[in-house]
Amino acid sequence: MRFISAIHDDKTRIRPFVACTSMAMLLCAFVGCANLGPQSAPSVSADSKPMPANPGPTRQILTPTPANETTPPALAEEGLVQAPPVPAAPAADIEPDPWTALRDRLRPQRCDQARPKHWIKRYAGHPERFQARLSDYAPILHYVALEIEKRQLPAELALVPIVESDYQGYRGRERSPAGMWQLIPSTARSLGLTVQSANDDRLSTVLATAAALTLFEQHLRRFDDDLPLALAAYNAGHGRVLRAMAKSGKARARELPLPRITINYLDKIDALSCLLSDPHSYGFALPPLPPPAQLSTVTLAVTADAQKIAEALRIDANHFRRYNGANRGPKVRRAGHPWLVPAASAQSLLSVAHEQILAKPDAARARTDSAGQVHVVKSGDNLWTLARRYSVSVRELRLWNALGTRSTLQIGQRLKLTP
Repeated sequence: MRFISAIHDDKTRIRPFVACTSMAMLLCAFVGCANLGPQSAPSVSADSKPMPANPGPTRQILTPTPANETTPPALAEEGLVQAPPVPAAPAADIEPDPWTALRDRLRPQRCDQARPKHWIKRYAGHPERFQARLSDYAPILHYVALEIEKRQLPAELALVPIVESDYQGYRGRERSPAGMWQLIPSTARSLGLTVQSANDDRLSTVLATAAALTLFEQHLRRFDDDLPLALAAYNAGHGRVLRAMAKSGKARARELPLPRITINYLDKIDALSCLLSDPHSYGFALPPLPPPAQLSTVTLAVTADAQKIAEALRIDANHFRRYNGANRGPKVRRAGHPWLVPAASAQSLLSVAHEQILAKPDAARARTDSAGQVHVVKSGDNLWTLARRYSVSVRELRLWNALGTRSTLQIGQRLKLTP
C-alpha cells in the first residue's frame, strides 16, 4: 500500500508542474528563453557528483582558446573570451632534509649478519637514547657530511667520529689522540695541523675535519678506493695494513690478520650505516635540523672566546662550544680561526663589536711580550702553576726553555710558551 500511495502522490504533484511549464513557454514567446536554464532536471550518471542543493546563479564557463587557434569573431565582439588564467604561484620551496643526502649516499653492508647486528643492538638497543644522541651532534654531523660530499668521498666517513669519539672534542696528552677524529700528534702535524698544549688544531671541528678527510683521500688512493681497507688503515695505520696484506696474500680487510679492535671498527661502521639508512626499521627517527640550525663557517680577525661569542649571539653556550670542540678543549681561538656558527646567527657574528668577543688576558698574560709567547717570571711562580695557567705541560716548558729537572726559576726570567 505504501508503494501505491507514493505513486498517487507523485501524480498529484505533476499537475502543477505541467501548468508552470505551459506558463514558461508562453513567456518565452515574449521575452525569449536565454536565461531560463534547463527545463528538466539533469540526469545523474553513476560516476557523476550530485548537484548542490542551491547552486546559485548559472555561470558560463569558457575553455581558454589554444595559442595556435583564432578566436571566433562572435565571441570576441561580445567580450565572452576571458584572458588566459594567471598561473598559480609555485609552492614555497621546501628546504631539503639534511639527512636525505646522507641516507641516499650510504651503502649499508651486512645488516643481517651477526657482527653488525651485535653493534646495531649496542648502539640502538634503546632507540630513544640513540635518537637523543643524534640530536645532540646532528649539526656537526651534517657539516661533516657536506664536506665529505664536496670531496666526493664515501658517505660512511661521516660515521667515523661517532665511533671515534661520539663527536666529542676530547683533549689528548703527549702522544695520545685528540679531537673528535682522534688524530695522533705525528699524523696531525703531517697534515699541517698545529699540535701544542695551548693551541691544538685537532680540537677545531673545521680544521680537524679537513685534515681527517685529506688523510682518508690518501688511504683511498693507496688502497684503490677500497673503503674497508681505508677504514682499517685509519684505525690501525696504513703500514700495518700493508704488512698484513703482504703476509697473508689477501686483500679483503676482514680476512687480514688485524687486531680485533680494527675488525670491530669496521663492524661498527657497518652497523651505523644500517641504522641511519633505515631508522624506522630500528624504532627511531632522524632528528629534524631546520636551515637556521645548520652550521656555517665564520672566520674572525680577532682572538675570540667561545663563551663570549655565545653570549653576544644569545645562543646556547654549551652547544656552541660543542660545535667548535671547545667543551673539553680551549675556549679561546686565535685570529683567523674558522668558527662554526648556526646559520641564523652567522651574519650577526660579523657585525658584533670585537670587544664583545675578545679573549681578555688575565693578570699573567698581561705580563707576556707583544707576541704573547713569553712569560716574565715573578715571585711565587713555578713550572707547575705556569703550566696550568697556560694550558701546557711542565715537560714542554722545560723542553722549550732548556730547563733540567732541578732547574729553578729566577724573578725576571723570560720563559718561552711555545717551541
